[in-house]
Amino acid sequence: MLLKQRAKSSKQLMLEMIERRLSKSHAKYIYFHEQLNRAQAGFVGEQRVDQQWLDMHIKHKHFILHDVELINDRGFSHQMDTLFICQYFICIIEIKNIVGQVEYMEDNHQFIRITANGRVDGFKNPFDQVKRHARFLRQLFHDINVNIPIVYMIVSANPNMIMTSNLLSKPIIHVSGLAEKIEQLFQRYQQICMDEKSFHQCSHYVLAMHRPTQWVPDVEMDDLRKGVLCSQCNFQHVMHYHFGKWHCEACRWNDRDSILTALHDYLLIVGNTVSNGEFRDFFGIP
Repeated sequence: MLLKQRAKSSKQLMLEMIERRLSKSHAKYIYFHEQLNRAQAGFVGEQRVDQQWLDMHIKHKHFILHDVELINDRGFSHQMDTLFICQYFICIIEIKNIVGQVEYMEDNHQFIRITANGRVDGFKNPFDQVKRHARFLRQLFHDINVNIPIVYMIVSANPNMIMTSNLLSKPIIHVSGLAEKIEQLFQRYQQICMDEKSFHQCSHYVLAMHRPTQWVPDVEMDDLRKGVLCSQCNFQHVMHYHFGKWHCEACRWNDRDSILTALHDYLLIVGNTVSNGEFRDFFGIP
């Protein structure tokens, strides 16, 4: 059962807003544009893995929580792409959307990607990431007197990721093998560790602890264009309100709903408090 759906992160939402409102001639535009491309590709990869869950028939009671972010007692964040919780075990899923040949240098804790043109890129070690999350969850459940196996795996969302032989013994799979891997976990862990009441309570306890952090971009908000921007012009021109509709003088497009995207952008920029004067200034309403 799906307990928490996946949604765009605050970083992706903010980057999409910046893409619409930051001038292409701005010194940081290319940087934010590349960040947005990565965020969007990652989100598409996560959705590709989510589709696999929908295609599974899991006979045991379970909860699936996507995009879980918990804060430990020292104030540090644990962002987990997916948590699978059942009465037998808990599995942390870390999703990677990487193209190219992937190698793992275990002694150095180094995770690298070699592209088709020979470029070598370094990545955060996902094994260290999920191990850190597992230690946190073990302590969390220990504190509420629940002793349950906590396992983890890395799931590649991109079929064009090539794993080298030194990854064969590691908990990393392509997305097509997710259903089989979950089935193997049920075969391995057959002892019930939580009764049904505790299972429901613990799952909702984790959900209640979800504390998403807000991403703050390194850009001056004064550099972002104000107003209702025309989607037909790729958000390059400001629309004007006239006789109940928003009009773009550049392409002659007009509609009533363009303000909705602009209002969403406004809330990202200034927060949830809207004064009449600030609203009129941002939207160009006299």
